[in-house]
Amino acid sequence: MEGSIETGQAPTVILNSNFPYFGTFDATTYQEGFINDAQITISDGQKTVTLVEYCWSELSDFDRQLLLLSLGENSLLPDSISSNFEYCVYSVADVFNPEIIGESNTTYTLNIQTTDGKIITATTHIPETIPLDSLWIEQHEAPEFADYWRVMAQLTDPDTLGNYYRVYTQQNEGAFIAPLRSSFDDLIINGLEFFFPIDRGQARSIEIDIDTYGYFEKGDSVTLKWCTIDFDTYEFWRTLEFGANTNGPLGTQTEIVSNIEGGIGIWAGYNASLHSIKIAE
Repeated sequence: MEGSIETGQAPTVILNSNFPYFGTFDATTYQEGFINDAQITISDGQKTVTLVEYCWSELSDFDRQLLLLSLGENSLLPDSISSNFEYCVYSVADVFNPEIIGESNTTYTLNIQTTDGKIITATTHIPETIPLDSLWIEQHEAPEFADYWRVMAQLTDPDTLGNYYRVYTQQNEGAFIAPLRSSFDDLIINGLEFFFPIDRGQARSIEIDIDTYGYFEKGDSVTLKWCTIDFDTYEFWRTLEFGANTNGPLGTQTEIVSNIEGGIGIWAGYNASLHSIKIAE
C-alpha cells in the first residue's frame, strides 16, 4: 500500500495486493491488484474520518476531471489516466472541503480493514517545516551542454539532530517527480548552513544520460516541492531508492523498511513548501 497526507491537503491511500517476485508484471496485473471496498479511517487524535473509494471506471467524465483537479497534483493520483485503465484511490468524501487535512506537528493514525478481515495499521507524523533559504542556477561546465542548468539550493539545518527531507521537481507543466535520490538526513549537516544541487526528477523508465542527468534546460520553469518528513518516511524512501539504484545482476538484496503493520508500503506525512525559479532563454 501507499498512503500520504500533506500539509493543507486531503489524505490519499492506494491499496494493492502483493505481486509475485517472479512472473509477469504489466498494466493488467497492476489493475487486478487493487483491493476494493476496504474500510479505511484516519485519525489526528481529535477526529476520525472514514475514507471513500474512487475508481476511475465508475466516475463520469465530469467527476474524473473534478477528482484530478482536486487531488491530482498533491496526491497519489497519476498526472493523467487513460480512459481504458482502471485506477482506484481512497480519499475523503468531499475532496473540495475535506474533513481532515495535513497540519504541521500532527500525528495521523491509519486503520484499514479489508473485506477478508485483514487489519492494517500505521502512524505518521508531519514535522515542523524547515524551508529552503534560497535557490539559484548554475550553467553546465561543458561548452557543448551550455543550454543545461543545475538548480542549487541553500538550507540552514536546525541545531537539533534528527531532521529529514525529501524533494520533488516539476519541469514546466509536467508532474512532480522525485529524483533518483530524493531524501536525506542531517547526520553530517546538523546545525549547518550549506548548499547543494537538486537533481531534476526523472522516471526510472527513461534511460539516464550521464552528461545531462539532473540538469534542467534553458527556458524551463522549475518548481520544487520541498518536504520535511519523519524518520519512518525517510527510512522507507532511503531503502527503496537504494535498492532501486543498486539493482542488477551483481546488486545486493535490500530490505525495504516499512512503517506498515500487517502489510508492506508507506503511510507518509509531508510538510511541503513550493519554491520556483525560471531558467532564462
